[in-house]
Amino acid sequence: PDVAEMAMMFHRQRCLRQLHQVARATASATPPAPSPPPQPLPAAACSHAGSDAHFKADAGSIAGLAALGLAAAGGAYYLRPREPPPLEADKSVAMSNWSGTHTITASRVFAPESQKELEDIISWANRVGAKIRPIGTGLSPNGLALEPRGMLSMAQLDGIVSVDKKAQTITVRAGARVSQILEELQKHNLTLENFSSITEQQIGGWTQTSAHGTGARIPTVDEMITRMTLVTPGKGTLELSAQGGNADLFYWARVGMGTLGIVSEVTLKCIPRYTLHEKTYCTSVEELRKNHAHLLQTYRHVRYMWIPYTDTVVVVVSDVAKPGAVAEKGLPDITRVKPLQDLLRELDPNCGNLEGDNFAQLREKLLVLDPLNPKHVAKVNRAEAEFWRLSAGERIDDSTAILGFECGGSQWVLENCFPCGTIDKPSLADIDYVEEIKRTIEREGIAAASPIEQRWTSRSSSPMSPAYSEQAGDIFSWVGVIMYITSEDRAPAIKAKFREYAERHADLTFQYGGVFHWAKVDLDFHRGSQRLAALQSQFRKRFDVKGFCEVREALDPNNIFGNKLTDQALKA
Repeated sequence: PDVAEMAMMFHRQRCLRQLHQVARATASATPPAPSPPPQPLPAAACSHAGSDAHFKADAGSIAGLAALGLAAAGGAYYLRPREPPPLEADKSVAMSNWSGTHTITASRVFAPESQKELEDIISWANRVGAKIRPIGTGLSPNGLALEPRGMLSMAQLDGIVSVDKKAQTITVRAGARVSQILEELQKHNLTLENFSSITEQQIGGWTQTSAHGTGARIPTVDEMITRMTLVTPGKGTLELSAQGGNADLFYWARVGMGTLGIVSEVTLKCIPRYTLHEKTYCTSVEELRKNHAHLLQTYRHVRYMWIPYTDTVVVVVSDVAKPGAVAEKGLPDITRVKPLQDLLRELDPNCGNLEGDNFAQLREKLLVLDPLNPKHVAKVNRAEAEFWRLSAGERIDDSTAILGFECGGSQWVLENCFPCGTIDKPSLADIDYVEEIKRTIEREGIAAASPIEQRWTSRSSSPMSPAYSEQAGDIFSWVGVIMYITSEDRAPAIKAKFREYAERHADLTFQYGGVFHWAKVDLDFHRGSQRLAALQSQFRKRFDVKGFCEVREALDPNNIFGNKLTDQALKA
């Protein structure tokens, strides 16, 4: 066992001794006094990664002993029957994140259908010390929501509450999906300012992790929240806003990773619906460095796809379409995918009929041939670079159609976030970073498939956002690296190789003063006491972890919402 496990073992033993002493003292008294109302054990010093986070099991735990109360008679002691939950739960539920990279069996999963049921189950869990980690649609690549001891699904609390067209806001239950919200807003000629490449996230989890789209003048999605309802074990149900009496708590709670309470309702600020004019082209790294600042300052949305083992960078920019604008037509799909088809027929003459296969399908068929061979992956990347050269062109469409894009198949991913100057004066640290990670890939022979994706946001005023800053003009770059899980039989080897890749990405992130997207930071990439300590240290440099932990202990004193990832990463 590691040091933390040993400390918890001694804590359990100390608690047992104290409980035995109480039992003996109670047994000597006549008659025994009535059992007091159950009280939780004192929480460990902030980290929540201490005693209570690890030994509050559903039955037989020391915290359970204390919470259920201990009575004794004639030298014997027994537990009062455990209080049953206020609603039924599904038992032994197999759970997985979207990409299948993290799986558990949850002992039980609650699915409240009303605000009252949500409040009742949180109150019950706090009394008995039961875990109820909130989960949305499970899209987080790191399995942030998963907790085997118990979970709570918000899927049934997914309604649209109201749209205020004049104020340009929408109020929704936290289980509502982003796509559902966008669809409702279109009826009122409104939309969200920005959103991620996929839109099936529930709004609660999407905002709690400070998700983002792209645009150096557009903040992370938590900034859209103007009001929220937070159900907490320690302080009950709270109505929070920037104008209310709990303004400081409002900013903490906007990005709480589901550890401060369960968000049940949010009001989001919207903008008028708009049309985008998107342009896609390829450039060299040298040319990109010359034009980078201009692109960030000129276009509403900017995204780069760097292709390892090539000098090609795919640039995708878009801005509000001008009246009467006409998109320049690109080449037909059959021409664009030909480089991938040609390479596949060369490497696998028995590949069969490829007509009708799109770009993503052809890339997957190529990678599956030898996914961990860097020379093979480099060939595939070069064919992909040619595909993108042939894909130069424009399109004009509603923002909801332009901003979403294909993310590829099942994959391992790690995305960081680091400062890169201001919108008026970009530092070019973002360009330096990707050039450096590309050199590492080539030097170490990493089988790095394309793309290395790079996006930007302006700062967030939420203290736990990876893009948090007190300076309004600051901008942040988000860089994601991936490896596709091309087949089940090779999945363990791909995971091991990606861990090496992710470790290089993480080490470089720290050098650039960055941290990670909350839905993508993964303890598996920080194995060992030294690497874990480096992660914790970087979080303490970047965030007020102590302040966050103090808020967390006040709102969730028995840590019913935390899991191993949140407890270890956010250790004060």
